[in-house]
Amino acid sequence: MQAELRIFHLIAKQELRMNLSPIDQNELVSLLQKLVQAESPTGQERLTADIAQSAMTTLNFDRVWRDDYGNVIGERRGSLPGPALLFEAHMDVVAAGKLEDWADDPFSGRLIEGKIYGRGAADTKGSLASLICAIASIPREQIRGTLYAVGSVGEETLEGAGLRKVIQALQPQGVVVGEPTGCRLAIGQKGRARIVFTAHGRPAHSSSPHLGENAVLKGAEIVRRVESLPLPEDSLLGRGVMVPLLIRSKPLPPVMGTIPHECQVLYDRRLIKGETPESVLAEYQQALADLPGWDAAVDQAGFETYTGINLTAPDFHHGWHMPPESAWVQSAANALLQSGIEAGIHAVPYCTNGSVAAGEMGLPTLIFGPGEIAQAHVPNEHISVSELLRGARGYAALAQELSTAF
Repeated sequence: MQAELRIFHLIAKQELRMNLSPIDQNELVSLLQKLVQAESPTGQERLTADIAQSAMTTLNFDRVWRDDYGNVIGERRGSLPGPALLFEAHMDVVAAGKLEDWADDPFSGRLIEGKIYGRGAADTKGSLASLICAIASIPREQIRGTLYAVGSVGEETLEGAGLRKVIQALQPQGVVVGEPTGCRLAIGQKGRARIVFTAHGRPAHSSSPHLGENAVLKGAEIVRRVESLPLPEDSLLGRGVMVPLLIRSKPLPPVMGTIPHECQVLYDRRLIKGETPESVLAEYQQALADLPGWDAAVDQAGFETYTGINLTAPDFHHGWHMPPESAWVQSAANALLQSGIEAGIHAVPYCTNGSVAAGEMGLPTLIFGPGEIAQAHVPNEHISVSELLRGARGYAALAQELSTAF
């Protein structure tokens, strides 16, 4: 990887820095503040969508619209032939949590000492504001093909559910997912799956446990065996992760004095490239083959969009990474280096909408955005204005350069 980075650096040194149009700082900061002030948990992104759509319209995108799910899409057509590239960031945010943990209103969007504060400032409204302003700043005569800016719905609950709809409609040749990478170039990510193990027993009065079969004890044996299994490893993504999140039994209190007839154990599995629902579940079928009375399945997840559509799907999201030596990755690294940003090629351990774009649909995909992942989902979330501008500069460079990879 280090050798590849040196090659990218030499390539960039041999090229003139690309002529990027300046980004209007006041416009960018104002847009992010408005986006943060629009509280938007999953399924309630309407106001954020209004703001994003209005910004794209004001910034003279050729066409701006929403699909049935409520995703916002802005299109800019270039004067030169080329591919369709899609730049995306999700509009939904996680809950603010305990208000007493925040120094200010979690949705103030306040600018304090060069930093914008509020839920979603880094994850990922900073990316959304930056990519909208960046794509708008590129002169039409410098655009090859078509550029799309997308604000997607539902990522915090069901990664890729919103973006899948957009990709199916637009059929882009490449995708850049906006997430806080510190303006470093991520070429892959771990996937994610929620797996539910269900142990089946037989109820009895707890004063006579020998007359029944305690499902909790069987659940404990499932946990013991699962915890002892080795996890697969990938040279770029690292080792998989398997973490128990929840154990629950039936019947629950206030029914007392009864041996549980069922025990469920919910696990979070972090996936490497190539794993499928079938391959993951097969590991546990083999390891628990001699244990009677249990089953395992990928959990279901879903939400209702703010447009009133119910989305439900297996909670399984593929791991993936791009070949570091590919023209797609080389063009991206070169673009960032030419714009004064060190590429910092890496893979991220968290899950993104790229699970659909790359892991499911096989599209050339990158993850890039301003802000640090350490700011995601925490009190006093913030992003610096300088980082926001750097992200916009990076998006503009990627939008111009990536079209040469096809």
